[in-house]
Amino acid sequence: MTLASTCAGPIALTLLLGFGQAACNTRTPGVDDAAAAPLDSGTQTPQSDPAAARTPDTSAATPPITPPSPAGPDTPPPAAKPSKPAAQAKTGGLKVSRVEYEGWRQYSVNCARCHGQDVLPNPVAANLLISLKAGGPIGSSAQFVEVVTKGRPDRGMPAFGSLLTPDQTNAIYAYVKGRAEARIPPGRPARPNA
Repeated sequence: MTLASTCAGPIALTLLLGFGQAACNTRTPGVDDAAAAPLDSGTQTPQSDPAAARTPDTSAATPPITPPSPAGPDTPPPAAKPSKPAAQAKTGGLKVSRVEYEGWRQYSVNCARCHGQDVLPNPVAANLLISLKAGGPIGSSAQFVEVVTKGRPDRGMPAFGSLLTPDQTNAIYAYVKGRAEARIPPGRPARPNA
């Protein structure tokens, strides 16, 4: 075995690996280092300011921004905003009964995804603030329980009779009724003491 035959294998391997890496590198030196392509300026006329020449003209595509009007007719004046009840200001949430608190919990888990968090209107399902308000289409606890347990398949509401106990359904009614009567404000109520 001669020195040439012993070194030929490793040298050939090194050369092949080197060519393989060079073939994988798609970056051509000097070509990719060129300046960025100029911005398309559309119908912009040449200007003497180089910074302005790089800025595209968007005046035709952007409508003028009008400042918002002070307070619309639906916005109550700042002094007319209802203040938090004393119980809510001290504890961080309005004190509710244990049944209403359980109703809030069950509503948040089972109803809020369609009817809106805190019973605030959602375009997906019926507005329960209107439905349970005095004179609304759901005039009693029995009607509410029937709709929740049997559902309204023709309107896309599933039946919850197999998922909720009667006590849980009644608790949801107590919470939603309190929200419809504006006795319970939006937000997490304070947990009642045991």
